[in-house]
Amino acid sequence: MSQQDPILYTERLTKRFGNIHAVEDVDFEVREGEVMALVGDNGAGKSTLIKMLCGVHEPTSGRIFVQNEEVSFDDYNDARAHGIETVYQELALAPNQTVAANVFLGHEPTRMGRLGRWLNLVDEERMVEEAKTNLDRVKIPVDPEAKVENTSGGQQQAVAIARALQSDPDILIMDEPTSALSIEGARNVLRVIDDLRDQGLTIVLISHNIRHVLGIADRVSVLAQGRMMGVREADEVTRNEIIALMMGAEDESEFEEFDLSRTADEEGTTA
Repeated sequence: MSQQDPILYTERLTKRFGNIHAVEDVDFEVREGEVMALVGDNGAGKSTLIKMLCGVHEPTSGRIFVQNEEVSFDDYNDARAHGIETVYQELALAPNQTVAANVFLGHEPTRMGRLGRWLNLVDEERMVEEAKTNLDRVKIPVDPEAKVENTSGGQQQAVAIARALQSDPDILIMDEPTSALSIEGARNVLRVIDDLRDQGLTIVLISHNIRHVLGIADRVSVLAQGRMMGVREADEVTRNEIIALMMGAEDESEFEEFDLSRTADEEGTTA
């Protein structure tokens, strides 16, 4: 598979909740080894689309393909078996547990084979060493034996990413990874995304921060009111064009209808 081939794509993917079309006829494509940004205003359908791709929601209609094979996911574990991992905005970490324990949460290595698993004899030494290996991939310094509650927001994001890497995924979906971080923490997480791309991982990045998106993504997909409004090369699109698409503009002739200069000044780096 070349880097121009899609490792993941959907055809007319739709999700309805009663009479509400949360996502409608969405064609979404992610190429192998790229960072694909998915942007849209609140209620655009980003979360619903991602939840269908990671096994949380079953599509009402449409098709999902991974590695050119049509797939369907009954749950999160099905998506994981097809190489898809997700780091949610709510990191779901156990603050009173160690970093290493959080990396392995629910999948702790045990000693003494089957008996050890039955007795829950956790192999603490192995857990720390293997957690350190994945934390080294993330390259944000954090002590695997420290309590999560004593780490920074950026370090906690690193722990969540390291946990996702445990299954050696092909595709990593990251939901608003910089939204609650300091400037330094956000910069570190963006560097992690860049490093993981260099390691060959395919990343889907959901973000409201357009400056971050344009600085790290290869391409940008824009959703509005449950529909795919367009896909743009990140090094060719402008921030104003992205905002116009988010507001419902369907082609370039409509962009001039939106006075975005005041919006851009007021909103700074986000939309």
